[in-house]
Amino acid sequence: MKNAALPIDLAVMQTTLKDYRHSLGKETKPYHYANEVRLINFAVTGSPHGCYRNRPMTRELSRAIRQVVCLNVRLIKLHVQYQDRKRSCRDLFLKATSVAPQN
Repeated sequence: MKNAALPIDLAVMQTTLKDYRHSLGKETKPYHYANEVRLINFAVTGSPHGCYRNRPMTRELSRAIRQVVCLNVRLIKLHVQYQDRKRSCRDLFLKATSVAPQN
């Protein structure tokens, strides 16, 4: 059976970013949204030029990406800087996808 792509909804992340920037009196431009997508791509692929959509989507991968998106939303709301969010999201993805050692 072919792996059907499980959709990853980034709308909440984009809305959170827009609301956060609005609260600071700043306009949100298209490149701000693109930066957040790049953050998610980096968290998943470890590369600044990677794209999570190029990976075979499994239920486990989809779940890990959703966890990363949720973390990024929480960190945006907490006013955490981009580079710190990027590092935290990558760390979470690695932790969420690591295989637990067998006894």
